[in-house]
Amino acid sequence: MPLKLKDLAKICESTESIIAWLINLNLLLNLKDCICKFCEIGRFGFRKDSSFSRDNYVWRCSNKKCHKKVSVRKGSWFENHNLTLEQILHITYFWVYRCNQEFVCHELGVCERTIVDWYNYAREVCDNILQTNENNVIGGPGIVVEIDESKFGKRKYHKGRRVDGVWVFGGIERDSKKCFFTTVENRTADTLVNIIKQHIKPGSTINSDCWKAYNSLDKEGFTHLTVNHSVNFVDPNSGAHTNTIESTWRALKKSLPSNGTQKTLYDSYFSQYCIRKLYLNDSTDPFTRFLEIITKVYNPESIKSDFITITPAITTKEPTKKPRVALVDLPQNPNNSLDDFQI
Repeated sequence: MPLKLKDLAKICESTESIIAWLINLNLLLNLKDCICKFCEIGRFGFRKDSSFSRDNYVWRCSNKKCHKKVSVRKGSWFENHNLTLEQILHITYFWVYRCNQEFVCHELGVCERTIVDWYNYAREVCDNILQTNENNVIGGPGIVVEIDESKFGKRKYHKGRRVDGVWVFGGIERDSKKCFFTTVENRTADTLVNIIKQHIKPGSTINSDCWKAYNSLDKEGFTHLTVNHSVNFVDPNSGAHTNTIESTWRALKKSLPSNGTQKTLYDSYFSQYCIRKLYLNDSTDPFTRFLEIITKVYNPESIKSDFITITPAITTKEPTKKPRVALVDLPQNPNNSLDDFQI
């Protein structure tokens, strides 16, 4: 069952329950009962401390001479942000479900600038996930990848001065949801071929139009098929077409804000589109799913060794068994001396 807004509100009833839930998702640092690296005596415990963190809780060493404190947000997605954990979770929930920013401001009582900044940050996280994810490289032997370029940017109400816009280059696997999109300064062979080699695996079958920049793809380890769009949409001989990416352009442009987009933000919107397409759109619980994939980039467990002593597992040898000693011919008289006992 997907996590509903009322379920999230229940989780956010207290800071302790929020932290426990996030630790369970590996989104927050867990130092419970770990030996402190700074004194090598005390163990970290979950303590209330309003002087150190806005969350009012820290990990603190039990050694009175040490009392080392570590923020529960250390190394996490939540580090270096002034919003409370509750506010961050609610804003992210509304971002996942594409809620209007004005509605989010009304519901949470925070300013619009805060919502805009966090939505931008969520898209940056999407970009970071793709950069560290193997899904950022698509294709492979026997897999068809369609590539194309498209111009983004338009005049307001189709009137007024001309908007230059940006050129976007992209590729998509025909039978999967894997794709990539990036803005390009130009459409020369050097620019496009370098991007292709970066994002598409060698041995892939690449379908494209007859743009001259693609002429060298056969020499780069790809099987290259073309379709001449001025004549037909599907090549009658090879069956090559780019219908999949053509329809994807329409969906991608529709996902952008209707009031226009800054040039510097295009790539973050493309990353957001790819993450939604890969992980969230068909997920039964997109909000929790997004939190889970955040750990691909922000994993607090990776910095755990900076604060705790990793003690090697102690292996104990089983004691060598001594031969059993039998007592024979015990004297019947308990008053006899020990010399009477024969072993």
